[in-house]
This record gives sequence, structure tokens and C-alpha cells, in this order.
Amino acid sequence: MVRSSAATRLSSWIGKLARGSAVLHYGEHKLVLHVDAGAITSVEGHDGDLLAASFGLPPEGDWFAEARTAVAQGLVTAEEAAAVLKRALTNQLKAFFLHPQGEVELYLGEPRPASGFVISYPHVLYELVLKEGGEELVPVFLPNPRAVLRGLPGFSRWIGELALPEEALAILAKVNDVRSAEAIAEPSPHGKELVFRLLAASVGAGLVEAKSVPLDQLEVDNAEVVASPPRKRRVWWWYLLALVLAASGVLLVVWPQLAPHPQQSGGPWGVAVGGACQPAELEQLYRLQAKDRENLRVVPFGVAGQPCYRLVWGSFASQQEAEAALQSLPASVLQKGFVPHAVLVGGSSP
Repeated sequence: MVRSSAATRLSSWIGKLARGSAVLHYGEHKLVLHVDAGAITSVEGHDGDLLAASFGLPPEGDWFAEARTAVAQGLVTAEEAAAVLKRALTNQLKAFFLHPQGEVELYLGEPRPASGFVISYPHVLYELVLKEGGEELVPVFLPNPRAVLRGLPGFSRWIGELALPEEALAILAKVNDVRSAEAIAEPSPHGKELVFRLLAASVGAGLVEAKSVPLDQLEVDNAEVVASPPRKRRVWWWYLLALVLAASGVLLVVWPQLAPHPQQSGGPWGVAVGGACQPAELEQLYRLQAKDRENLRVVPFGVAGQPCYRLVWGSFASQQEAEAALQSLPASVLQKGFVPHAVLVGGSSP
């Protein structure tokens, strides 16, 4: 399916925290996204004449520049300009995703600096797939439910920023580089349709990617999945959509506070303050990470096919520095029954 390959290529590129430009071709139209690790800092190209109609200004090429000019001239408020930008972007992204001959060109490099507005790609994609009419995007991002889902580098960061409800976190915590979307959805008390839609939104947003594997591996994994106890199916779904809609509105305007935070650059060592090998345990690690994203991060370790995760605090240049920091660990990161210890992030031992 051509359209799914272009759409998922873009989303995987975003999910790998790429910095540069993505050029989208769909029919006679072209759209250029300037991206900085999931944050869209500038957009150029076809807008369906929405910006000119909304701002009453001649096109400048850069959408965000047009919005800044309109705000500076008092033609619209910053909030109104942000709403127009989001509507134009979602319209064009959906047209690209659904175009049967959509193509994408990806270029790494220094992104265009943010100035006035930033749009969160993951938030926009979650909104696109989860809101009314988004069901037609499910086969675009999840054309094969038997494909295995694997977390991308942006997974642990964005899962906290999206402020997902417990039910959604419980579903995404089952993504372990082994289970297929079908294996996750089949036993879910929320129904396959809703779970597939959440997983498709997660692929589109760049949190996970879908990879085909041999059939026998899927059958083994499916046999190991245990059904969860029954729950209410739909209340949390609308709560999830409301959260995403609210968050995406804020991210469009208040970009200085919510722009991507650089990774700590102190070094490859950290202090492990928690561990998880089961979905419920991993869900708890994500919740702890969300309380202090500046200093905490969830990282995988172990062998392929049997991944576990650790919650790591801080970033240090050497093992000695990490061990010295054990004496100054904040009480808020300590967990009962877990002994904090220095770890080389990316290593295979707990």
C-alpha cells in the first residue's frame, strides 16, 4: 500500500527524534515541515487558501511568519492564529495520508528555529486519528494488525507529555517489541476497534512502529497474552480525546515552556531507581517519569525479544560520579524494595 509506506515513513522519522525537513507530495500539492525532535517549527506549502482567508494577508510562504504578521497587525489574536494553523495543518496532513500516491522526502539537518509558534506533531496526530472521521486513518497507520509493535525513541518522552488516562497507558505498556497489535487488542475488555484505533494513533504519532515478523513468532506471543478483567469500555476513550484536544491547543501557543527539552549531556551513566518487565510495572515507571521528565527517563535493557525497562535518574560522565550521586538522590524517586545503583545506559544488565 503506497499511502501507508509514505505515512509510516514520516511518522517513524518523527518518532526517532529526527531534526530537519520533511517534504510531502500529494497530487499537485507539496507541504514542507521543518521539524525539531517532534516539534514542528515552521510549515511551508499548500494550505488550501485557509491562511489568506483567515488572516486577510498575501501569502508569505512560511505559515508561521504569516500568523506572526497577522497577530502583530492586530488582525487576529495569538490563540486565533494558532487555531487557524492547526486546522490548516490537520487538513493537509490528512489529505497527504489518504492520497493513494503520497510520497515523502526526508532531510536531516538543523531545523528552522522556532519563532512564535510550535506545533507538536504527536498531539496533532493523536487528535487526527482519535476524533470523528479519524477511523479512516487506522488502516493507513496499521494496515496489518499482525505486525509487531516496537517502541521508538520518542515513546517514553511523549507518553508522559500526552497525559494519557490509565486505560490507554495500560494498553501501550503492552508494546514490548514482541506483541502484535492483534495480540494486544484481542484480549482487551475495551474492544478491538478502540484498541486498534489507539495503536494506530500511536504509530501515526511516532511513539511506536509496526514491523512484520514470521507467523510462528506471532502465534507464540499470542498464546502468552492473558486477558484483563472486564472494565467499562468507552468513558475513558472520550476522556483521552478531550485530554489530547486540550493539550494540543496549549502546545500551539505556549511554545517556549513546552518546546523539546534537550537530552541531559552529562554522560552515559545514570542511577537506576526502578525496574519493570511486566506491562503493569512499566505503566508505573511511565507515571513516575511524567512527574520529573527533566531528570527521569525510562530506558530498555536486556536481550532482544525479552525486553525489560529501568527508570534512570540523572546523567553522569563516569560510574564514579553516578555512584557518588547515590548519596543525594531525592526521596521522591526512591521506590520501596528497589536498591538504587549506577548503570551504564544502554547496557544489558539490570
